[in-house]
Amino acid sequence: MLAAGNTKVTDLLSVTPPWIPEGAHAMTQLVELPPADAGLAPHRHSGPVFGYVLDGKILFELEGEEPREMVAGQAFWEPGGDVVHYQVANLNSGSWSRFLAVCICAPGVDMINMLTPEEAAARDHLRHLSVRQHAG
Repeated sequence: MLAAGNTKVTDLLSVTPPWIPEGAHAMTQLVELPPADAGLAPHRHSGPVFGYVLDGKILFELEGEEPREMVAGQAFWEPGGDVVHYQVANLNSGSWSRFLAVCICAPGVDMINMLTPEEAAARDHLRHLSVRQHAG
């Protein structure tokens, strides 16, 4: 933590991101999930995403990782590229959950690409064992 005068700066997350190509741009988004909302279907991002939960409680699942609950005040990141983001659901049944996402977008590539049901099924073996949906 850095403190100077009345200002405090606290590191919430420190990671080494993957290589960022020349010509990439950053996009900051506020993502708002209604009560008990399942969030987006499985998707991938063109580059790394850094996030911070502002309000509520979300379920966050990246390919190969066990799904985890995240609450307001917690930070997360995902590498983007070929790694699939399976879940970002609102676990609160009576209130909205919100998070801030800073996306590094590869040049000439959409920031988000949804998986087809067939692609999601074909990659199921890459998910954490606790959430696999297909035998194999």
